Amino acid sequence: MTDNLNKEIKKDLNDGRELEYEESKLIIEDKVVAKIARIAINQVDGILEMKGNIADSIGSFFGSSDRRTAGVNVEVGEREAKINLDVIIEYGKNAREIFNNIQRVVSSNVREMTGLEVVTINVDVVDVLTRKEYQEKQQANSDADKKQNNY
Repeated sequence: MTDNLNKEIKKDLNDGRELEYEESKLIIEDKVVAKIARIAINQVDGILEMKGNIADSIGSFFGSSDRRTAGVNVEVGEREAKINLDVIIEYGKNAREIFNNIQRVVSSNVREMTGLEVVTINVDVVDVLTRKEYQEKQQANSDADKKQNNY
């Protein structure tokens, strides 16, 4: 009796149509993995800044680029991710050690948060600066931004 009642309720809910079975899935957007990688990079000593590429520059000119993912390019599949990073490193720091730390930290964070296996991490060192040069550059950029906002 109960089985017949359940079948009738289901039939009424679906208007007699059978629902097609569809497998549930989790979709992780590229920008989510890019943000995780960008935040993870903050744990690595020797990186002064993530540097955006030409696409980031064009996107920011038109107001569509997210500074939180500048310098990070990601390809995400169903179970794997590939990550490309553009970084400025601090003068005197070992680039190979920085690279190894990036691989360890980024892979671990992406895997823990998304379940994706990071199969490739490419790091492009686009510049090297002393900490003093970097701070002077940041101050100059800050001053230029203040002047531009006054107009």
